[in-house]
Amino acid sequence: MTTTPAPGLAHEPGAHEPGAHEPGAHEPGAHESGSHESGSHESSSEDGRLTVALRAIGVIAHRDLLRQVKRPGMLVSQGVQILFFVLVYAVGFNGMIGSVGSVSFSAYVFPGIIAIQVVSIGVASGQTYAWDREYGVLRELLVAPVPRICLPLGKVVAGAGMVTAQSVVMLAFAPLTGVELTPGRFTAAVGAYALAAVVFSVIGLCLATVIKRVQTLQAAVQLAMFPMLFLSGSVFSARDAPDWLAWIMHLNPMTYAVDLARQTLLGDGGLLPWWGDLGALAGILVAVLAVLRVRSAR
Repeated sequence: MTTTPAPGLAHEPGAHEPGAHEPGAHEPGAHESGSHESGSHESSSEDGRLTVALRAIGVIAHRDLLRQVKRPGMLVSQGVQILFFVLVYAVGFNGMIGSVGSVSFSAYVFPGIIAIQVVSIGVASGQTYAWDREYGVLRELLVAPVPRICLPLGKVVAGAGMVTAQSVVMLAFAPLTGVELTPGRFTAAVGAYALAAVVFSVIGLCLATVIKRVQTLQAAVQLAMFPMLFLSGSVFSARDAPDWLAWIMHLNPMTYAVDLARQTLLGDGGLLPWWGDLGALAGILVAVLAVLRVRSAR
């Protein structure tokens, strides 16, 4: 006996029970949840890469700082050079030259003397990059899974940190030159020298990435240093120079570092307002960092 299903109860092919999930249908909030999870994953991945890059910069900076500390002869020679400039040049010539404007000659050149030390060591720090490349250390460091820009940035942090610490020590000689050092002036001067140290450390590394041979790099640095140091207003005022020489001095990036440091320590007006010097140094830093990023990626 065949049983006939009751009308309306037969299951037709392809029919879906109420509440069944149809193909292609999305549950409310499913798309938004997936997008949120994807965005969170990308954000955590970027944070992880940033952490790794910062750690790599710290490791390289620590390595370079240890290497500098383990060479006390270099630190002593730099200290003797500082004492020579401060005690012999600034104080010794003070009685012969007298004053520059409303300040004594020793007080006028004191900010420039510190700037000479900062810029000299900052530019020369690029030679450590060249020596690492010469002995194969650079090749070993580049094998690490970090952005290549981390290596030169680590050297910038080490070089700028060491030079800034030296500038703090040099500022202790300010009373000997007639500079009245207040806490506000001290803090502003340290900031100015720290910025100059970063700018010229990056310039030194840019030179090291362009010039491959260490001997050629050393010669190029020596050739560039003397015009840069003495055409920066560090030992004489650009206002007293001939017009053609004053124009050359304005093309020198060190001029703005010296002018900013002199305004922070002496409070007198400079070639530019302090914010003009600060803007010029910031613009130079952005430009040389862009060059360094391109060169270090090769």
